[in-house]
Amino acid sequence: MAETINISYYKPSDELNIILDEPRDSVLSEISDEIYLRLDPKTNEVLGLTILNFEERLKTKSQTIPISGHFMLPKRTQELIGIM
Repeated sequence: MAETINISYYKPSDELNIILDEPRDSVLSEISDEIYLRLDPKTNEVLGLTILNFEERLKTKSQTIPISGHFMLPKRTQELIGIM
């Protein structure tokens, strides 16, 4: 399971990238119009997501991304905010 989620936006190409853990070599697989999963080329593990024309998409309508996930806080963070 990913320990961190890194989000970056590159304005010149209007591209949003979401990378799980540290960036590493990946292949892209289009799962919807201009929405790509980043996959490990050997294991097909999901490494992230790339959305093209991101700002344009937000202007036209709200977007749904056809994936599901599980998020949880590290134990130390849970302890710090008192939810354990």
